[in-house]
Amino acid sequence: MRRGLGLKRPITYVALAASVALAMAGCASEPENTASSGSKSDGCRIAIDNGSGTGFPFPNAGAQGIEEAAKSIGCEIIANLDGKNDVQTEAANVQNIIAQKPDGVVMIPANAAEAAKFVDQFTAAGIKVVSYHSIIGADRKIDDVYPKLSALVIEDETGAGEQTGQAMLKALPNGGNVAVIIGAPGYAENTLRVEKFKTATAGKFTIVAEQPGGWVADQGQSACASILNAHPDLVGIYAISDDMGVGCQKAVAAAKSTALVFGVGGSKLGVEAIKNGGLTGTICYKPVDGGKKAAEELKKAIQDENYGTAKLVFYDTPSIDKSNVADCDPQW
Repeated sequence: MRRGLGLKRPITYVALAASVALAMAGCASEPENTASSGSKSDGCRIAIDNGSGTGFPFPNAGAQGIEEAAKSIGCEIIANLDGKNDVQTEAANVQNIIAQKPDGVVMIPANAAEAAKFVDQFTAAGIKVVSYHSIIGADRKIDDVYPKLSALVIEDETGAGEQTGQAMLKALPNGGNVAVIIGAPGYAENTLRVEKFKTATAGKFTIVAEQPGGWVADQGQSACASILNAHPDLVGIYAISDDMGVGCQKAVAAAKSTALVFGVGGSKLGVEAIKNGGLTGTICYKPVDGGKKAAEELKKAIQDENYGTAKLVFYDTPSIDKSNVADCDPQW
């Protein structure tokens, strides 16, 4: 919410929720094991493979939700390993987890394509797997869940685009020219969060520019400044992360434009910007709630032999503006 995944993020086909700030994620020579206490009732022993890394707000909040849910549903967390957004570190952590023989694992992987082989290794060892916040496998659609997963628990990324389109139509009923700011190249959100936005606004808004903003505020500001220079008549800007949206609002102010800016993420930065009038709206992602849901689905998969595989599970991510901003208590 890769990230900034403001969502930073965001799910990605290249790397998960901590934006393009990969340089911030150092590699570790030894996997770190932070176990939490929990009830051993019902024989529910689970692990967390946080490949995306505890150093980034979104996956760290997701892992927090998994831990909180484990305590309430009676599962013991035997390992909580930080992959530091590095595939090699995560690979070592996967082997560490397999050696401890948990009943199941929640993955928040570093790399969606590489994560497929980790799921294969877990399931070959008889370990149930739920992925949180990340599609597993290269170039898969959100509803094409990796078949060896018990479940994919994730934000409705395509729905977020549709919600934003509807919110923009409500705020700007006369339509007009708009721009879209996507993240860094290679991220699934660039398509997922935009496709239904275009469908929802077709015939009312004309997208005159689409530029990458790198998931971060300063690049979002630069992209929007460039677009506003070429298209001063913009009525709206859809930035697919709050961080980029906040940057865009600075460009709007500098250009003395009246364009309304919408983001995605429900981050502390984004929610504060809505309260202050910088952003018009966002979609409230809740990584702690999502992590809790992932743990709950994993326990069901472990205990119910009829649970099945490849389930797609969304959690509630409401559309937020100044009128209901109190409904989005930032979780990252």
